[in-house]
Amino acid sequence: MRKLPAIIRYEFKLMAANKAFVILTILGPFLILAVTVLPGLLSMNPKALSGGEPIAIAASSGSGGVGESAALASAFETALAAQGRGVEAVSLDEASIADAKKRVGSGKLAALVVLPVGWEDSGATLFTKTGTDAMLYGLVERVVDAFARESRIARSGIDPDVARALLNGVTLSIVKLSAGDREEAGGEGAFVQTLFTAMSFVMLVYMTTLLYGQMIGRSVVMEKTSKTVEIMLSSVSPRELMFGKILGLGLAGLLQYGVWVSLALVLSKLLLPLLGMAAPSAIAPGNLAWLVLFFVLAFFLYASLYAALGAAAEDEQHLGQLAWPVLVFLIIPLVMISSFVSNPGSPLSVALSLFPMTSPIVMLIRVLIATPPLWQLATCIGLLVVSVYGAAAAAAKIFRVGILMGGKRSTLGEMIKWLRVR
Repeated sequence: MRKLPAIIRYEFKLMAANKAFVILTILGPFLILAVTVLPGLLSMNPKALSGGEPIAIAASSGSGGVGESAALASAFETALAAQGRGVEAVSLDEASIADAKKRVGSGKLAALVVLPVGWEDSGATLFTKTGTDAMLYGLVERVVDAFARESRIARSGIDPDVARALLNGVTLSIVKLSAGDREEAGGEGAFVQTLFTAMSFVMLVYMTTLLYGQMIGRSVVMEKTSKTVEIMLSSVSPRELMFGKILGLGLAGLLQYGVWVSLALVLSKLLLPLLGMAAPSAIAPGNLAWLVLFFVLAFFLYASLYAALGAAAEDEQHLGQLAWPVLVFLIIPLVMISSFVSNPGSPLSVALSLFPMTSPIVMLIRVLIATPPLWQLATCIGLLVVSVYGAAAAAAKIFRVGILMGGKRSTLGEMIKWLRVR
C-alpha cells in the first residue's frame, strides 16, 4: 500500500481540478433547490401559475333576484383575485352559453360556470379546456358550495347568524414536540418547509452518490477497455488502484460538501437574518453534520459496488446493465419521500432506515423530521459501517479478477463466484 497516497492524490487532483467540478460545486445546491423547492413555491403563488384569463359565470337570478346574482359574482371575484383572474357575467340563453364555450375552447376564457335555476339543489357545471386546473376547480367549488349553503339557510327561515355559529369550524393548532420538550409551531407551512428541506438534502445525497459511483465505474471501464490498466498494474496492485480511486474521489466529495455546508451556514446564520428572513429550522448545524455523515457512508458503500461492477463490465453499456440492481435501492427512497416525511416512525420507514442500501437516505429524512430513538441511529450507522467494510472487501476480490478479464460479458452470478477466489 506504499503507492496508495500517490493514487489518491492523482484521483483527487483529476477530479477537483476539473472545471465541471468547480461549476457543480458552485451551482449544485441552486440546481437542487430549483428542482425541489421552486415548483412548490410556484404552486403556493397562484398568480405565477395562472394565465390570468377571466372566467365566465352564467347564473340564474334565483329567488333573490339581481341582488343575489351580484352577490354571487362578488364572491367569485374575491375568490379568484388570488389568481389574478376577473369574472365576466354571461346570460343563461343557449346562444350566450355556446359563445362562452367557444371562447373557453380558444383560450380567451379560463372556464365557464353554469348555474341554472335551482342549481343550489341540482348542482352546477364547470366547463374548461383542459380539465386539469385543480386549483381553479377547488376555488370555484368552494364558492359554489358556500353560496348554496347560504341560500338554503335563507330559504329555511333560520336566523343566518345562528346558522353560521352552528356551522362554524374549530381551529386546530399543531405543535411539534422536539427534543428537550421544546415546542415548535407546526401546520401546513411547517410541513411544506420541512418537506422542501428534506427533498433538497435527499437530492444532494442521491445525486452526488450516484454521480461519484458512476464516475468510478466508468473510469475503471475506460482504463480496462483502453488497456492502460495493464500498464498501471505493473507498478501498483489491484487493491491499491481500487482504493486509490475510491478515496481520491471521496476526498473531492468531502471538499464539495464542505463548501455547501459552509454556504448553508453563512446563508442561514448571517445573510437571511440581515434580510429579515428566517431559515428553515431543519437547516441546523446538527442536521448538516448528519448530511455529511450519511453522504460519506453512502459514498463508500456505492463507490465500492460501482468499482466492482466497473471491473467486471465489458463496456459502459454493460456497466449500466450490471448497475441496475444497485440503482434501484437509490431510487426507492426518492420516490417514497413524502411517505417518509409524513410517517417517519412507520414500520416501513424504520425497516428501510436500517437496511444498509437505503438507510443513508431514509434515516437522513427521519433525522430531519424527528430524531429517531438512539438505538435505531446506532444500529443504522453500525450496519452501514459493517456493510461498507464487507462491500469494500468483496469489491477488492472482484476487482482483482475482473480488471484483467476481457472479451466476455460477465454476469452477476460469475461475480459471486469470483468472491470465492483466494
